[in-house]
Amino acid sequence: MSDDKPQRDVVRGIYELARLHTREAWLCWYPAIWGACIAAGTQDIELDLVEFGRVLFGIWATVTITHCAFCTFNDLCDSELDKHVERCKVRPIPAGMITRAEAAAAFIVWVPINLIATWFLLGKNGVISFTPIWILSLIYPFMKRVIPFPQVVLGAIIGGAVFPGWVAITKSLDGLAAALPLFAATATWVVYFDVFYATQDSPDDRAIGVKSLAVLMGKHVWILLSGLGVLQIALLGVTAAHADLSPVFWVFGVGVWTLSVPRHIVSFDIGDRKSGGRIFRANIKLGLYLTGVSLAELLFMRVQLNNLPFRQQIPLPLV
Repeated sequence: MSDDKPQRDVVRGIYELARLHTREAWLCWYPAIWGACIAAGTQDIELDLVEFGRVLFGIWATVTITHCAFCTFNDLCDSELDKHVERCKVRPIPAGMITRAEAAAAFIVWVPINLIATWFLLGKNGVISFTPIWILSLIYPFMKRVIPFPQVVLGAIIGGAVFPGWVAITKSLDGLAAALPLFAATATWVVYFDVFYATQDSPDDRAIGVKSLAVLMGKHVWILLSGLGVLQIALLGVTAAHADLSPVFWVFGVGVWTLSVPRHIVSFDIGDRKSGGRIFRANIKLGLYLTGVSLAELLFMRVQLNNLPFRQQIPLPLV
C-alpha cells in the first residue's frame, strides 16, 4: 500500500476536527476565566469552594464544546483552501481521513450538545451571553475571503468569552458594561497572537487569495504587532485599575505581561515561517500564566475556605 494514500479514520478525524489533540481550546478558556475573576472583584462577590469549582467546570465544559463545534465548522468551510496551504494539508478533510459529509454530520451533532450543555451548566443567561460568539463563529470562516482583517472577527469571538465567564459568576446580564475593558484587552491580544500565527501561512495565503492582516502588512507586519502589543498592555492596565485588583496582580500579572510582549516582537523573524508559530505557542503559555495569577487572586481574596474540614477549629484536649 502506498504511503501517499489517504488513511481513513472517521473517529480520529472527528477528534482532530474538534482540535481535541491540540491546546487551542486553552486560548478560549482563558478569557472566560479572566471574566469570572474580574467579575468577582468588581461586583464584590464571595464564593464558597464548591461554587468556585462549579463555575470553573461550567466554563471549561461550555467553552471546550463551543470550540469543538466551530473548529469542525471552520475546517468544513476551509477544506478546499486547506489543500493549498502547506501547514493545513494534514487536516482531516484534505488528508482524506474523513469526508465533508461526515464532517458536516459531526458539526450537526455538536450543535445540540453545545446548546444543552450551556443551558444546563450556565443557565439561560449563559446561553444568551454565548449567542454572539456562536453567530460570529458561523461568520468567521468566510471573513478571510472578503476582508483583509479577519483576525478582528476572531478577536471578538475569543474576547467575547469574557462575558459568559462574567455571567457564570454574577448569574445576571446586568452590569456587563463593566467587562468591556477586559473584552477590549483580550480581543487586542487575540488579534496580536493570531497575526503571528498567520505569518506562517502568508506565502500560501497570498498565492490563493486568502486575506489576513499578515498578508496585508507584509514585511511591515512588525509595526502592526508593536502597536497591538502596546495597546494590549495599556488595556490590561485599564482593566486592572477598573477592577481595583491587588498589587500582586499588577506585579505578577500586568508586570510580567509587559515584559513578555517586547520579547515576542524582538524574537520574531519574518524570514522564518516557523517563528510566528513559536511565538503563538509562547502566548498560549503566557495566557495560562495570567490565568493562574487571576485564579490565585480569586481563590485567596474571594473564595471562602472556612467550611473545609482542615480549616475547622479542632478543640484541644484539656490537660
